[in-house]
Amino acid sequence: MFGLNAMNKVHPLDKLITDDSLWLLESMVAFVDYPFKRMLVMLIKYKELMSILNCLDDRNYISDCGFDCHPKCTEDMINDMCKFMPGDFSSTIKNMNKMMNMMNTMNSMNMTTAANEGDNFTNNLSHLFNTNNSDASKNTLNESNTTDSSDGESLYDSIINILDNNK
Repeated sequence: MFGLNAMNKVHPLDKLITDDSLWLLESMVAFVDYPFKRMLVMLIKYKELMSILNCLDDRNYISDCGFDCHPKCTEDMINDMCKFMPGDFSSTIKNMNKMMNMMNTMNSMNMTTAANEGDNFTNNLSHLFNTNNSDASKNTLNESNTTDSSDGESLYDSIINILDNNK
């Protein structure tokens, strides 16, 4: 039937198939002549589909069979889905989820570091361009970034000095 695997996990769809005669029909597939196999399999799948569709009308039964899940987050949903997957596939999904979480953590750490460095750089530039500073800073603000200020220091050198002083 649909959803059974080597680890004998039962998928909720299997619980919706209430026609026990399907087990007998499925066991017969190996013993019928080749031209009848296709028709027998089609009959089995048709009866399974009709059984499932009939059960979908009963909301309480659907809920009892595990079709009324409300996970709190995507991770919970993935973990619940893995309960119905074969072992290898389930462990692959779980490993991928762990890798994604680790990468998200690393990315958030990099963003925090970059934001802090950006704040330091902004603070350093604001100190450089603060008009309340010395006359050298006033001259540096009014001149282009390659010309020298009154104390002989270029804008580039001033920025480098400020960055070096904050290390």
